[in-house]
Amino acid sequence: MQNQKCVFRNFALPMATFDHLKQFQRQYGQQHHIKLTNSQALAIVLAQHKVQNEVAA
Repeated sequence: MQNQKCVFRNFALPMATFDHLKQFQRQYGQQHHIKLTNSQALAIVLAQHKVQNEVAA
């Protein structure tokens, strides 16, 4: 995300969805020995989702 254009928006997530994002963020960070922001974690989740949808199509 460092060299990519970013769009800044405020939005709300249901608590269960936010908890899931945070769980992913912590697990990913531990596995890869890095610290992610919420935005970085969400970008990874969405990129993985996109790849899965492309493979399924």
